[in-house]
Parts: sequence; structure tokens; C-alpha cells
Amino acid sequence: MKNYEEAVGIDVSKKTIDASCHLAQRHRVFTNDVKGYQSMLNWTIKQTKDFSVFYCFENTGNYSLKLASYLSLKGVAYVEESPIKIKRSSGLVREKTDKIDSGIIARYAWVYREELIPSELKSITCQELGRLIGLRDQLIRSRAGLLGTLKEIEQLLSSPSTGISCIVLRRSIENLSKQIKSIESRMDLLLREDNSQAPTNYCFLYEE
Repeated sequence: MKNYEEAVGIDVSKKTIDASCHLAQRHRVFTNDVKGYQSMLNWTIKQTKDFSVFYCFENTGNYSLKLASYLSLKGVAYVEESPIKIKRSSGLVREKTDKIDSGIIARYAWVYREELIPSELKSITCQELGRLIGLRDQLIRSRAGLLGTLKEIEQLLSSPSTGISCIVLRRSIENLSKQIKSIESRMDLLLREDNSQAPTNYCFLYEE
């Protein structure tokens, strides 16, 4: 991103996005939808006086996916960065707000602009695969919690309520296991259909 004259950091939330222009020192909040994205682009042009601008924001899953899709469609340069990299570069931050976060992201983008590489929107297959991985992880955590609860209950003295609780828990665990298997089947199908764009090492997908 060497040839850009301004960096705009964006903090992405579920309903809003906070945008901060690093050099112009301007900040504004927009809605996290198409209307908000267009308003942000128009606002940025006014604040930066037609300077060449690139945008930077953290990868926050589905929240940032909409923004990345819009910027890609418009041909706008952007960098979707790992939250860990930005956090490590900012050091200790005592106060944390969306406005402050967008400023931190803008500063990060400007300081490291010569090293950053423009992001490209992943294929639809990769996007779906990413969502499935996240959902599977959530279900596995839920199942692990229920297994822990079941183990604790089974160690208690036998009683009618204990028996009913175990039955309910076992059914819930069985249902979660079926859902996990269903997701894994879908992931396998995606990998077979789009093998050229999928990762070459798939074993990490099923780690528990």
C-alpha cells in the first residue's frame, strides 16, 4: 500500500462501523449496511480532499464480511487484518471504545502501509467453509459442557430427578453430535467440489 496518501481505520460492530482518517484526524459513525458504506466513502472523500485512500479493518467474521464484499464490488482498496496483529502493535490501551479502536486501526494501517498487502474477497466456498468451521467449534464447546455436566450428575446419589436429568442430557449430547457430523459432511463436500481453492491440509478442520 506504498502509494496511498491516507489510511482510514474502521472498527466494525454488529450494527455500526466507526471510521477514522489517520492524517486528517476525523472520525464518524455509520451504519453497518450498504447505505452506511456508501456514506462512509462519500465522507472520506470530503475529509481527505481526493487523496488516494485505503481502508483497514479487523477480520470479525460475518460483521466484516459485508464490508469486505462491498469494498471489493466497488474496487476500493482495503486490508482486512488479523485482530491479533493490530492488538500487538498498539501495546497497552487503558481506555477502549469503538472510536479509539478505529483510530488505533488507522494508525496501524499508516505505520505499516509499506508492508501491508491489499486483501481480496475469498470465494463463496471458502466463506461458507469458514462459517461452518465456526459453527462446528461452537457446537463442540456446547457438547463438551453438557458432557461435563452429565459426568457431575452421574457422580451424585441416585434419585428420580438425577435419572431424568441424565436422559435429557444424553439426548442433547446425541443431537449435538448428529449436528456436528452433518456439518462435517457438508465441509467435506465443499472441499471436494472446490478442491483448487481449499486448503491443502484439511486435518486442522476436525481438531477438537
